[in-house]
Amino acid sequence: MGFLVQNLRKSNEQQKIKWLDIELLVIGKRLGLTFTEINELRCQDLLDFVDAYTRKKDDEPRMATQEDIDKFFA
Repeated sequence: MGFLVQNLRKSNEQQKIKWLDIELLVIGKRLGLTFTEINELRCQDLLDFVDAYTRKKDDEPRMATQEDIDKFFA
């Protein structure tokens, strides 16, 4: 690989790492947490919270919404 391509790849990886803290804050806010609550969590705790919040319960059927019915009959 050329020197320029390697540097661009490293730059993109560094950019992703640079914004990780912002991404975690955004995720916490979207879940309705305050900055104080987010600050009390470790990164892994926040990711576990997101997993638990978004996990679908496969054992329990859910009621169909009008949107589900429209997709089915479309």
